[in-house]
Amino acid sequence: MPIRSERRADPRAARQDGGDFRRLWAGDAVSQLGSQITLFALPYTAVTALHASAGQIGLLQALYTLPFLLVPLPAGVWLENRTRRPVLIVTSLLSAALVLSVPVAGAVGSLGLAHLYAIALLGGAGAVVSDIAKLSLVPQLVAADRLASANSRLNVGLAVGGTAGPGLAGWLTALVGASNALVLDALSYLWSAFMTGRLRHREPPPTTRRTARDLPKEVREGLRAVFGTPSVRNIALHAAINNAGVQLLNVVLVIHLVKDRGYGSAAYGLVLVCGGVGAVLGTLAAPRLIRSLGYGRAMLGTLAVTVNAFWILPLADGPRVLIVASFALALGITSAGTGVGGVVSVTVRQLLTPPGLHARMNASYRMATFGTIPVGALLGGVLVEALGARAALWTVPLVFTLSVLPLGHRTVRSLGKAPAHPERDALETRT
Repeated sequence: MPIRSERRADPRAARQDGGDFRRLWAGDAVSQLGSQITLFALPYTAVTALHASAGQIGLLQALYTLPFLLVPLPAGVWLENRTRRPVLIVTSLLSAALVLSVPVAGAVGSLGLAHLYAIALLGGAGAVVSDIAKLSLVPQLVAADRLASANSRLNVGLAVGGTAGPGLAGWLTALVGASNALVLDALSYLWSAFMTGRLRHREPPPTTRRTARDLPKEVREGLRAVFGTPSVRNIALHAAINNAGVQLLNVVLVIHLVKDRGYGSAAYGLVLVCGGVGAVLGTLAAPRLIRSLGYGRAMLGTLAVTVNAFWILPLADGPRVLIVASFALALGITSAGTGVGGVVSVTVRQLLTPPGLHARMNASYRMATFGTIPVGALLGGVLVEALGARAALWTVPLVFTLSVLPLGHRTVRSLGKAPAHPERDALETRT
């Protein structure tokens, strides 16, 4: 009886045999691959079918990323009082309807830029809500000692989608056209909804609140879960600087390789694919590194070593084959470190945050770390204009080295193989 009572009180204790997580992962992995088709096909359709200008393409991209800044906090508060499984199913079905509307509108001759803008904005919002709900549901499906492995598998799906997705999207677009390729993405969303619907785990119903909700207080509690937990705060600072660096690198890389050196899409694509392969390998290696070194040392040690590969970029010179190989090697090594860091980051947040704050914590973390993305892209453009792409490459290793410094704080270094929960307990007493 005491054991059953404990399980009823703590949703984390009510574990299945692992089948539920496998179903969630199977749906998410296919959806991540399909999403890359939309990210490729929407701007491609805008350029080829609607003759959009560079400014209009920029607006299309901006509308997709805008929800990353505006939606997380209200979504986190809203999700904290909702069961996640129905939310994931509904967002998948709505996403399928959104992308299917493009080929339908194209077939009847009513497709326009305003339509694509609406899909980008709503699709971005759906992606934010779905991501927060998914990360908040995972700790209910697997035991604490299996979280690192579970998050590794989810991140592998994300990395594989980012690696193979663009190539698949380009091939499908050439074969059947951009708008028709979106049908496959719609099918991937339907598959995700189907697999999520097969989850046997049922979350406890949200606590009924008799008093009016204090939304500002709930938002502050979510922010405190990130910024009031020293280890999570330092990891968030690392992620914010790292994400800005990634965008800076993306801008400088394409200009340096494609525009300045005149390399074609095949060479540029090979460099990006090697980066994706590195991310997959790092993500797969993360659970073993965590078991051997602990969370803090695995993250800090790996990134402190792999970040040095960025120095290869400004130093690479010589024949085309050597330069492409050097850039591919650098991105493969550094992406492996990022893969390890991603698994550690999400697992530590889940372990050190009370279950009742997971949605708001994930939302606050996402807003804080994704908010630097446009800053990095803008900085990359400014540096290329002021210094040239080759000179701007010297700033890349500096930015990524700076991102590792917060991980040297004792609160991160001391995170062992089974992080203690004094920070989580302190948050529970304050909320």
